[in-house]
Amino acid sequence: MPSNRGQMKNRIFPYALRNATRTAFLCGLLASSCAFAQERRFPLPSTTGVVGKKDAGAAAEIKAHLQAVSAAGWQSLQATGTLTYPEGDTHAATLYLMGARYSRLDIEMGSGLRSLRVQGTDGRFQDERGNQGSLPPGTSSAGIMAFPRIWSVSATSSRISLSDQSSYSVSGQNLHRVTMEYPLESATGSKSLNGTAATDLYFDSNTHLLAHSVDAVTFSGPMRQTFNRATAYADYKEFSGVEVPTTFKQYLNGQLQWTLQLNQVTVNPALTTDIFSF
Repeated sequence: MPSNRGQMKNRIFPYALRNATRTAFLCGLLASSCAFAQERRFPLPSTTGVVGKKDAGAAAEIKAHLQAVSAAGWQSLQATGTLTYPEGDTHAATLYLMGARYSRLDIEMGSGLRSLRVQGTDGRFQDERGNQGSLPPGTSSAGIMAFPRIWSVSATSSRISLSDQSSYSVSGQNLHRVTMEYPLESATGSKSLNGTAATDLYFDSNTHLLAHSVDAVTFSGPMRQTFNRATAYADYKEFSGVEVPTTFKQYLNGQLQWTLQLNQVTVNPALTTDIFSF
């Protein structure tokens, strides 16, 4: 374990502080290898700057997905489970999701709590020693998971675009690729920044379940590099009538960052906005 101490400091979800430059990333790993291009199974999503345009095929896929998971009445989620890093170390974790813009993930380390809390374009993290930092607005806006925005506003909001990107094959699986583009806004939508962000959604063509999502996210700091963050969703189970994915794998430029396994899930708990801030 002593030999891995330095590596584990950088595998803090979601930050590292290096050379007095604050850098932060949702996935959870900052290491020198991140700076090198790697093979990607998925392309980076692109933005058009247009909101409110919905292609018929994309809108139909979103509708089929919402029906498949029975998410019409979904508002929030609280779940507990375990988060495992690639080296094999496993920690208790708790996930909170509310609406399209509020998300929080806590990891219980032996010496304290690591936590990421997002409210729209405002994302902040804290390590087990109490050190805090912030995420760039575009990275914060992507949230921790993609499906809350799909379930809450993708079909109804006039400020979200849905673009049909046709089929996409991954490891022999035929997926339907849809790009969801949305404006950069505060948690309440009362404050907007210039520009939009996009998430690519990959749905199973047969079941219409969300299989993968891909975001283009950046680090803070002078280099402002863009990275491919891919999330895999699997093992859907029913909770209070809603089909919720319970296994998540998140990748940065093709490298696995962590695996989150949910064991207990509560749909529509009475969450308040204050739990998403420090």
